[in-house]
Amino acid sequence: MNQRLLRNNYLIINLIFTGILISVILYALVFSAGGMKHPIPSGWELLTGESSPSSGLSRSFSEIVRFHFEEARQFNPYGIRIFSFFAVQLLLRLFLCIMLIRPVQMRWQAVVIADVLFSMVIFAVSFWPFFHLLARQLGVLLR
Repeated sequence: MNQRLLRNNYLIINLIFTGILISVILYALVFSAGGMKHPIPSGWELLTGESSPSSGLSRSFSEIVRFHFEEARQFNPYGIRIFSFFAVQLLLRLFLCIMLIRPVQMRWQAVVIADVLFSMVIFAVSFWPFFHLLARQLGVLLR
């Protein structure tokens, strides 16, 4: 694939991801755990009436952006771990956007592959307990 085309497409993808990540953080800033109620309910709770591993995650994020880590842990024990994934991804996307905008000669195929592998590993590490609990709950539900 043409290096310039790959670089331009990769820049677009990174800008989109950066916008999504910034939106997640802004959502957490606007809606506090104690103040304005979060407008997006838990889909799992709406369907089953039971709490899920994601219960309290939005409120946890709201406390994390305010540096209230103990309160965040009380809303969801995996909130800090999952928020860390989003924070690392935001920093990585910002760094890559800067590198993509500047006229730097790089082997962009190698950068894309490294980005994908790194992102997959930190995703797996960050979300593993969350998915493990979710799989266990689904297993109980399907019995």
